Amino acid sequence: MLLKGKNLLKLHNCYFCHKIFKKNLNNFFPKIKNQYLDYLIYCLKQYQSQTNRNNFLMNSQIQNISILDIKKIIYFINLKI
Repeated sequence: MLLKGKNLLKLHNCYFCHKIFKKNLNNFFPKIKNQYLDYLIYCLKQYQSQTNRNNFLMNSQIQNISILDIKKIIYFINLKI
């Protein structure tokens, strides 16, 4: 599951914007690490359906990702030290 999460993280370019393992100084992009799983899934579903959250970049990155893959990414992010 860890390896799959790492590969998905790279595939969907989460790290590039969210600076997951570094201090995000600009705060332009929301943090992902240490967020509640249910909250992140809720937000990502809104991006997928383009309801209440409309961001071209996020919509395109998240469009073809499953809930299981989202869980794998979040699991990897939160276990990484």
